[in-house]
Amino acid sequence: MWPWRRAKPQISPQQALSARPLRLVEPEIQPVPDGGARLKVRLRAPALVRWFAGAPGETTRTYELDALGMFVWESCDGRTSVRQLIRRFAGRYDVNVREAEVAVVKFLQLLMKKGLIGMSVSPRR
Repeated sequence: MWPWRRAKPQISPQQALSARPLRLVEPEIQPVPDGGARLKVRLRAPALVRWFAGAPGETTRTYELDALGMFVWESCDGRTSVRQLIRRFAGRYDVNVREAEVAVVKFLQLLMKKGLIGMSVSPRR
């Protein structure tokens, strides 16, 4: 392993479901008629990228979420666990818990990959 790269922490499936997603950005939210919204996020390029590539210092990204995506986004408050979010999603949208788990976990992974949310995980005991 390269010395400057950190190893990803290994967590159990139970710890993953106990994690609490939290928003890392405060976007400008523009509601859309279907119950969803557009999230406008201001991003700042790293200094090395700005210097080397001549990239602009700040850019704006827009993400469009449907009503289901907005439900998950609004639940990323740092207090609600992934397990609780899955159960609330299943109850609200009348799907079984397994279907809700697949949909919610995939969407949370996408939000993490985009850098919009992070996960607060309890340390191992």
